[in-house]
Amino acid sequence: MEDHIILTGKKVILRAAERQDQGMLLGLIRDPRIVKVTKGYQYAASGVHPAHGLCFLPVPAGSFRRVIADREKPEAGLGMILLSDIDEKSRMAQIHIKLLKSARGSGRGRDAVNVLTAYAFRQLGLDRICASILEDNLPSRKLFEACGFEQESTYESRADQEGHCRSVCCYVRRKEA
Repeated sequence: MEDHIILTGKKVILRAAERQDQGMLLGLIRDPRIVKVTKGYQYAASGVHPAHGLCFLPVPAGSFRRVIADREKPEAGLGMILLSDIDEKSRMAQIHIKLLKSARGSGRGRDAVNVLTAYAFRQLGLDRICASILEDNLPSRKLFEACGFEQESTYESRADQEGHCRSVCCYVRRKEA
């Protein structure tokens, strides 16, 4: 995916990560409260971005990651949003969002999800976007429901670091015909 793509919503822009985002991104990765309600990250916080010398999570193949920034102050990152497991053949992907506490409840998360979902449907040609959300993460469930996602199923997760399995809700949004 292209690093130069900037997506604009009513409240946010979604842009590539820049040098000033390093602290915010590492904070999201290391915040134990965020890890607890989001199942953590699949990839260790390691590696250096070749263009900026930044420490980042690697972006897996078939993924599209953007920093969420306020439209009025685009240099200040508020979180990150990611399409992962983009499958052009089945025309579907997973969506993930992480927001700083200061950005929650302001409508920016909703705007970011809607902007990225519209991009996935229109520009990437996807038909289905899925979000896996821990059952007890009510704020995230409400966010995705407000963005037109519907709960399709619930399943038990793999055991976490403490050996606990947790219920995960699978939310889906389909491209409107």
